[in-house]
Amino acid sequence: MTFKKLILLFTLVIFQWSLIGQDTDINNTTLKFKNISLQDGLSQNSVLCILQDNEGFLWFGTRNGLNKYDGNTFTTYRYEAQDSTSLSNSYIKSLFQDDQGNLWVGTRNGLNKYDAKKNSFERYLHPGTGKVNLKDEIWSIIDDDGDHLWIGSNFGLGRLDIANHEIKYHRHQKGETAGLSSNLIRALEKTSDGKLWIKTVQHIDIFDSKTNSFTHYAYPEGASKEMKSNSLPTLYEDNEDNLWLGITDGLAFFNGDSNRFEFFKLPSKKENAITDDVRSIYEDNQGNLWVGTYGGLYILNADKKSISHLVHDKNDPNSLSQNSIYKIYGDSKGDIWIGTYAGGINYYNRNYDLFKHLPSGTNAFKLNYGVVSSLVQDQQDNLWVGTEGGGINFYNAETGAFSYYTHEETDPNSLSSNNVKAMIQDHAGNFWIGTHDEGLNFLNPNNRPFTFKKFKDSPGDSLGLSNNRVISLFEAAAGDIWIGTSGGGINFLDTSTTSIQRIADPSRLIGEIVFTISGTSDPKILLVGGDRGLGRLHTDTKRISAVPFRGDDGDALGSSPVLCTYIDSENNLWIGTEGAGVYCYNKTSGISKRYGVAEGLPNDVVYGILPDDKNNLWLSTIQGLSRLDLQTRQFKNFDESDGLQSNEFNYGAYLKSDKGELFFGGVNGFNVFDPDRITENSFIPPVSITSFEANNIPFLKKIGSPGDIVLKHDQNVLDFDFVALSFSQPNKNQYAYKLEGFDTEWNYVGNKKSATYTNLDAGDYSFKVKASNNDGLWNEKGESLAFTILSAPWRTWWAYAVYALLFFGALFLIRRNGIQRIEDKNKLKQERLEKEKIEEVNRMKLQLFTNISHDFRTPLTLIIGPMERMLKTKEGSRFMQKQLETMHCNASVLMQLINQLLDFRKAEAGKMELQASQNNMVSFTEDVKLAFEELARSRNIEYSLSASSDDIQVWFDRVMLKKVLFNLLSNAFKFTPDDGRITIDIKKKNKRGKGKTKNQVQLKVSDSGKGIPKENINLIFDRFYQFGERFGTGIGLPLAKSLVELHQGRIIVKSTEKKGTCFTVNLPLGKAHLSEEQRLKDDVIIQENNLYDFDSPSYLEEESLEQPSKDKGEVTFNETLPSILVVEDNL
Repeated sequence: MTFKKLILLFTLVIFQWSLIGQDTDINNTTLKFKNISLQDGLSQNSVLCILQDNEGFLWFGTRNGLNKYDGNTFTTYRYEAQDSTSLSNSYIKSLFQDDQGNLWVGTRNGLNKYDAKKNSFERYLHPGTGKVNLKDEIWSIIDDDGDHLWIGSNFGLGRLDIANHEIKYHRHQKGETAGLSSNLIRALEKTSDGKLWIKTVQHIDIFDSKTNSFTHYAYPEGASKEMKSNSLPTLYEDNEDNLWLGITDGLAFFNGDSNRFEFFKLPSKKENAITDDVRSIYEDNQGNLWVGTYGGLYILNADKKSISHLVHDKNDPNSLSQNSIYKIYGDSKGDIWIGTYAGGINYYNRNYDLFKHLPSGTNAFKLNYGVVSSLVQDQQDNLWVGTEGGGINFYNAETGAFSYYTHEETDPNSLSSNNVKAMIQDHAGNFWIGTHDEGLNFLNPNNRPFTFKKFKDSPGDSLGLSNNRVISLFEAAAGDIWIGTSGGGINFLDTSTTSIQRIADPSRLIGEIVFTISGTSDPKILLVGGDRGLGRLHTDTKRISAVPFRGDDGDALGSSPVLCTYIDSENNLWIGTEGAGVYCYNKTSGISKRYGVAEGLPNDVVYGILPDDKNNLWLSTIQGLSRLDLQTRQFKNFDESDGLQSNEFNYGAYLKSDKGELFFGGVNGFNVFDPDRITENSFIPPVSITSFEANNIPFLKKIGSPGDIVLKHDQNVLDFDFVALSFSQPNKNQYAYKLEGFDTEWNYVGNKKSATYTNLDAGDYSFKVKASNNDGLWNEKGESLAFTILSAPWRTWWAYAVYALLFFGALFLIRRNGIQRIEDKNKLKQERLEKEKIEEVNRMKLQLFTNISHDFRTPLTLIIGPMERMLKTKEGSRFMQKQLETMHCNASVLMQLINQLLDFRKAEAGKMELQASQNNMVSFTEDVKLAFEELARSRNIEYSLSASSDDIQVWFDRVMLKKVLFNLLSNAFKFTPDDGRITIDIKKKNKRGKGKTKNQVQLKVSDSGKGIPKENINLIFDRFYQFGERFGTGIGLPLAKSLVELHQGRIIVKSTEKKGTCFTVNLPLGKAHLSEEQRLKDDVIIQENNLYDFDSPSYLEEESLEQPSKDKGEVTFNETLPSILVVEDNL
């Protein structure tokens, strides 16, 4: 922009200021902004500086923190007292990114450099150490030569060496004319000619690096005292190398020809508005100069030679959020970001204004009611807008203002109802207006004042309307009016006679609610859409016929309500329905094709259809606006975020102007746009991976080369966050990702900005993400992140080597064990066979003993009987008596051995039956003990019995227990040497087991013999077991064990060689352990007999498990013992 143009521009401004903000073109309404504030995540609503980094992220400095913005979320950085890597202060004054990509942050308390790899800040220290003073307020940071930065602060002008962090200062010195004019620097700007401009609180300086001197410039002529002392931080060079200065009262422009600043005062809409303090200047990519002030936003358009002043409008949510503008910034795409002092951020996307929006409001430049039902443009380009509550809104194309024609109760000539549902202009320029409940209105706009003529349904008047709810209108070729009602079908109005005829629909092809009436190429046929479908109206016969649809797979129209129709250039009929989408009907073939949500339409309710001049159809729906390419049959959808009045439009409210502009009305005003200007967004969005976590542990995004990120084998739950840095409509950005090494295809996930992988195997991976902008233009390159997951220790190469060794070792062991098992198996088989052989021999031996014993018993009894009778008679010589006694003794011992063998056989066969009774264990044992008294005396053996009580009642079988005691005592006497010791001990004992207490009686028989060898202790109860010298049969102790166990008791042996042996018998007390059959009846008496003669030395050789003493004495025969003869033959 040249200086001459500027002079012309501001001359026009001065003389035409009264036109500011009153644009006569409906397409030049105020700009639409998107407000981003504290509620959206911004740390604080005072935005003092803005920067877009080389990755595409936006940074906003506020009075309480630095904000990084990706279009969706903010990341906030603040001063943390305990963290030296945080910002030095939360009040952010300036931002700059150097050629190396370093982000520099100037705060109220010093300079900081952001380290993206560590996501932390480095603070710069006091100038006394050669570095920046943390206490300085950093107002401005700019580049010098790529290796140095200029720092403007309250400490003067500093030049920072980026590499070694050294800084040199230029400071104001009193009386120095070639030095810095003030240490309080507010703005720096390096112009295209290499000059460094410095704005201080007092003057404007230029620094000459060659001479290391400063040149001072005065403020514009006529500048007020406040101008000369202003501290506004604004210096700006535009795209044509013009230097602008923001000051109190307005703008200053540096005139290179006169080498001085020229002043321009900015005009204001309000006399008392504080608008002249300029704090920010920016030139957009179309050459417009944006000027931010305390009192709003100014836009200087050089091409149009106009200036616009935008301020906050409390009734317009899309206006500036606040008038106090602090910073204006343009991003890489050309969108504008405006920081306010208390209203957060205002974002302007030029595409937002492509869909101009006329909402309702309280001034003359707004609709008086939001719901728009009909639109008509007259021959003078004025716009007539029917609303469903505000009557008719008339937009004057010359003044840009609205007039409102509404129903007045006191004025019979006014509109019949404010709820207008349909409106058309006939060929004569007259208007026909249908209302919701008050019939039809006629208006001749040439007659002033306006007079509305009414047509209604009157009771008993068959020539009136069939229903007062008029919702559609159409002018026929002859000038007659066809009227569609809600509830009364179709009516025909003859304009020559103003008579009305009701049209019958006997087949109910269209129904009673007529939404649309439209013409065809045949003037005698109209298309009528109703609540039951579409019909053809024959104007000559006033008859309705069906449209001959054919279709497959649900493509036939059926009885869907029809809301609109359109016939394209190829004579295809497009039918918008309520709930079934849009149909394309080929009149030649009669086949229809349906397009709905599945084909890309935003909603299946289609209110209006309009063509543009590029072979597209525009469809208004209940979920936005859709553009259909008739060649590709692809839909492009628009919604409220694109600038639409809302997502919900209204049937009947659509219009194409003579200029090709399209109008669509809805529930919040109407939109007007030039469809040729609705182009695809060509900005390819940068893609950034913003977060990477493994098992919820974050890893920094800024990595060096592939392989920098190495994960353990169990860190295999991975979460990725990513974003496309396209800010136009971030909710419409699309994403796709894949993990190379795992995925074979891209995962298209819509607007989802995260991905998760679990249970990944070890290996090298690369996560790749790509994204599109809001119009589907993809950044195919995207971004990637490489990482490695290590193998588990047990899955590394050396682990597999160990596994191989173990495997082959295992094979060897298995082979060896297999051979060993075969050998062991054969050995066990051999042992089993030998054992079976021994068992068979033992069985045969026992059977032989039993058979022989059984055969011996009867004749032996017959021998013993006569001997006893002969001994009792005492006849014969003494020698004969002695011989008889010896014969009797030996025969008795033989009988006793036979009996014991038979008892053992019974026990082995399980035929021993317990006959227990309650007895005093102590007295019973004493009786058994007496049988061995004489033997003990003869060998001088200390023989004793002790008991814990004189009376211990126990349930036992007396015969069986006597056999047990005889065996234990005989064994003790056999292996106890003369002068030895044998004791019997009886006591009660409580034994705990499995949570219960068992009461027992314990009987111990201990001797002082030589004991049993340890290796034989576990074999003494085996039948027929003998070792060393052969003494006895080897059945006494096994028999004793069987008899004790039959009592539910237990017999235990403990022995120490050369010290003696102790046998312990434990028997349970009480009778709960005995069955009824094992308990002796009270009237049964068991008669005991002395089964064994203990004076016989032959008997005492039984059960020799211990080595007998060599000095064992002779055993004498006891003649006093009685005998009993038992004859038994049932074994």
